[in-house]
Amino acid sequence: MSDFSVVKIGLLWLAVVASALAVTHYSHTYRQTYGQLTAMQREANQLQVEYGRYLLEQSAVGSLQRVEGMAADELNMRTPKASEIIMVRQ
Repeated sequence: MSDFSVVKIGLLWLAVVASALAVTHYSHTYRQTYGQLTAMQREANQLQVEYGRYLLEQSAVGSLQRVEGMAADELNMRTPKASEIIMVRQ
């Protein structure tokens, strides 16, 4: 074998090893990134569930019946009778 063919084989061997290391590195990076993606998707789903609960709670707290009930119970408020209503005109 000539020195030139030994050099070619050595360079090809180095190229194969470098290629294998690159594939390993990018495969590992891909798996890490995919793991982060799935974790973020789980977190997004959990936040969506919490947001739905928040909206339900907000609608319950702000419902008109609840506000009227609290006004009547805690502040002794009531709806005025027709005779108690005074119309103001300019």
